[in-house]
Amino acid sequence: MLVVHGLWTREHSLALWVEAPRRRPGPARAADLADLARQAPRAAALACALASPATSTVSVSLPCTPSGRPAASTGRARADLRLLPVELEVVDLRGARALEVLTEVAEQDLPVADGLRWLAHVAAGARRAVDAGHVVPDLHACDGRFRARWVPAPDRAFGRWRTVVAQACPPVLRAERSRSGPAQAPDLLDDVCAVVVDVLVADRTRDVVPHDLPANPSLRAWLLGLRSGEALADDADRHGTLPSLARRVRDWHRSGEDAGYDVLLRVVEPEPWEDVPDGLADGKLDGTGGEAPADLNWRLQTRLRPLDDPSLVLTLAEARAEGGSGRDGEDPLLVLLTGTARAGTAHPPLKRILGGRTDAAAEHGVELSIAELLDLVEVGGPKLAAAGVGLQLPRHWTKKALSFSLTASAAQPGAITAPQVRQAELLDFRWQAALGDSPITEAELLALAASKSSLVRFRGEWVQVDADTLRRSATFLRRRGTGRASIVDVLAAVGSGRDLPGPVTSVDARGVLGDVLSGQAAQRLPELPDPPGLRAELRPYQRRGLTWLATMSQLGLGAVLADDMGLGKTLQLLALLAHEAPSAPGPTLLVCPMSVVGNWAAEAARFVPGLRVHVQHGPGRPKGADLAALAAERDLVVSTYGLVVRDVTDLAAVPWHRVALDEAQHVKNANTRQARAVRAIGAAHRVALTGTPVENRLEDLRAILDTTNPGLLGSAASFRDTFAVPIEKLGQAEPAARLAVVTRPFVLRRVKTDPAVAGDLPEKIEMTVRANLTPEQAALYRRVVDDLTARLADPGADPGGVSRRGLILAALTRLKQICNHPAHYLGDSSGVLHRGRHRSGKLELLDDVVTSARAEGEKVLCFTQFAEFGHLLGPHLSDLTGEPVPFLHGGVTRRGRDAMVEEFSASDGPGVMLLSLRAGGTGLNLTAANHVVHVDRWWNPAVEDQATDRAFRIGQHRQVQVRKLVSVGTLEERVDAVITRKRGLAESVVGSGEGWITELDTDALRELIRLGDDAVGE
Repeated sequence: MLVVHGLWTREHSLALWVEAPRRRPGPARAADLADLARQAPRAAALACALASPATSTVSVSLPCTPSGRPAASTGRARADLRLLPVELEVVDLRGARALEVLTEVAEQDLPVADGLRWLAHVAAGARRAVDAGHVVPDLHACDGRFRARWVPAPDRAFGRWRTVVAQACPPVLRAERSRSGPAQAPDLLDDVCAVVVDVLVADRTRDVVPHDLPANPSLRAWLLGLRSGEALADDADRHGTLPSLARRVRDWHRSGEDAGYDVLLRVVEPEPWEDVPDGLADGKLDGTGGEAPADLNWRLQTRLRPLDDPSLVLTLAEARAEGGSGRDGEDPLLVLLTGTARAGTAHPPLKRILGGRTDAAAEHGVELSIAELLDLVEVGGPKLAAAGVGLQLPRHWTKKALSFSLTASAAQPGAITAPQVRQAELLDFRWQAALGDSPITEAELLALAASKSSLVRFRGEWVQVDADTLRRSATFLRRRGTGRASIVDVLAAVGSGRDLPGPVTSVDARGVLGDVLSGQAAQRLPELPDPPGLRAELRPYQRRGLTWLATMSQLGLGAVLADDMGLGKTLQLLALLAHEAPSAPGPTLLVCPMSVVGNWAAEAARFVPGLRVHVQHGPGRPKGADLAALAAERDLVVSTYGLVVRDVTDLAAVPWHRVALDEAQHVKNANTRQARAVRAIGAAHRVALTGTPVENRLEDLRAILDTTNPGLLGSAASFRDTFAVPIEKLGQAEPAARLAVVTRPFVLRRVKTDPAVAGDLPEKIEMTVRANLTPEQAALYRRVVDDLTARLADPGADPGGVSRRGLILAALTRLKQICNHPAHYLGDSSGVLHRGRHRSGKLELLDDVVTSARAEGEKVLCFTQFAEFGHLLGPHLSDLTGEPVPFLHGGVTRRGRDAMVEEFSASDGPGVMLLSLRAGGTGLNLTAANHVVHVDRWWNPAVEDQATDRAFRIGQHRQVQVRKLVSVGTLEERVDAVITRKRGLAESVVGSGEGWITELDTDALRELIRLGDDAVGE
């Protein structure tokens, strides 16, 4: 991936260089500029700068590999890096050219490194100072010469901004090597600001002619230098007065930081409360016998605070007495009046509160009602701070939220630590409310609620609370504060949020149950040894997974093993069966997609040869009593989701010990026939295996957990209102935290980047590779776009009455087919090539990838979502490589599928394998390949990642390269950009797919699917 880096040099210039894969950092090449044009077509200034042939050299210290090569700035962190001196060839930009690039970087989302982005942020801050007129002249000594320049006014606002931004300075900006040591971040910031301000001020004052210049040569030289921006001539300091003048300028700058006053609005609490003892007594507020008298009001005072002594708070009279006519010539009354006016502008209710009572506010204060006070604090506080007006509250003033914690223990004494605690057994539970960090009783809640105020006195503090929440919390504790319920029912109460007036912060218990409810069971429980019947050595994280699964089974709690694809979920479940084998608790029914039935049978025979396995499939499969009798003699029965629907009555009649669901995302839609059939089969224990517990939306997780632990997260409707909408649509943190508390005990999730896992896996490099369309493709593409646009503009022209959604989805499919190959779209059996030339840009690119990989003796997996396109590709790739190319798709039988996988995995097997994304995207182990190509995109990152994980999984010892092919200037490129931007949600509570496209209005849809000017290649 192309990354542009920037460094601010000691010569006051911007140095740019490019980092690209597999080569040393340096100036941009033609291919880099082409990549930049595709990624950021509006980055004109940056592209122009990088294209400059004029370069220079800068010496920097960079993290390097043991071979001395600069390490990549993106990707996985490495422990073997060390700082080494590197000579970089860079493009050097000064003045206006540097500012032009930094402005463009600040305004656009460009492929730039953190250092260049920081410099752009600093330049944007300097520009804001100039636009606001907050700049002052400066006289700066550098390398023995004086230079006149403009700088941002060094007031308090700039000082705070400077401190915060300097702390965020990336280390690379201090990497330039110099005898004086690394540059300091504040100095870098000041230098960038000075250059930017110089450029902008010079541009705006170019035509201003100074007059009445002073006779003093130093002053004259300084003022003229401010206009020219150049260093002062040597003869400008004939009398040696420039150093003294520079000091006086600096003193002048500092005077603006320390002199004068701040205006302060001071809130004073009602006097009768000042000596009230802490705490509550006899259920009454602070022992006073009840609520505060209604005639006690708060007061708001206006005060002055000296800038050079912020600890002082002065009345107007005290300020006048302390400073005579005021500090630095300021009149305290004028400061107070202007500050009060500024406060009223920032928060208009203050105009009514203060009115014309400036004298009263400055002396004793004006009265505030509780409503006015809370509005001032909640709404006005941030506005006043932004306007530079302070708001001082009483020392003991806090805002605290109510929260709840749950404590559970076994109803039978001593049973809490026993592994025999079952899901249906009752627990004693108790809810505890807390106000902030302080536990609070029902009586205390009732006493606070009795005040009917949102501002209450609690244990020596004035606390902002919600009065209605106080009342509902007291009611909740009285009615539901303690009781008995099953484990799942207790957590279901947390999950559904029934009657809970506040967020749940913790669920506590002791012993094994406590470890499970904490969500830390896999880390806390003593690890089980590898089962004696297992012919494999479990990795540490897999052994912890076995321990967790065994504990959940003993407790009778359903489990979701949600490890990333390739981390060995199959092995961990087989290890659980091997662990249980001596006691033979009963058969396990494993339900999986048809494509991995053979894989399960083979893996069971390989890892647990003593396991009694039956594959329930085929027209002669046993049913009824025969099935029940056979299952009683087996440890593992493997069937498919399709057969479960047909045989649900027979399967439900078998007393299963466990039902396990592989690729459990197949039940993510709770209303499908297969999801209902799976839930209808009874078992003492349920396990779901999935690498994507949230594939498209949070409802996926609810549906899977409802299959393993029915009722845990309530109905689909209540879950949507309680969690899905607040988290997915509104981005609220509290529902997400509560959902984590409920689900954490039942879901074990490990990803490949976890420290305990990463060491077992190789590195993976993903890249989006763009291909141009051929003229033939472009013509077909444009024809489909024009036809769709015309039909959408005239719905009556559609004699078939096809819905708008159906019309769009059909067009999207046709556009994807055209991007693949004209013959795929036309379906006319025409050849892949025409007179020896490619008809598809993608196919030409694919040929290059396959040819290069095979030349290195490496194997390739090619995924497509279209079976017909796979049939078109197969013969072509076979001709290209001179070897057979198997195609695994939905029409291949289980035996044929297993044979294909076995043949491809052999060292002398085929070098390329084609797979239908739906049929071959899950459940297969194809680590013989270390190149993965997604020829066309599914537009769902979770599905594509599952397919990639056929090669990127345990057993892979080489770097995996993943290429996702996208056609330039088409629907594919624009949707890829949208998916990339939304990838954060896809990795936490995934949201992807193509249905959203049909909801676009016609103009937005036309913009999405239009053919770009850069689409067609040469």
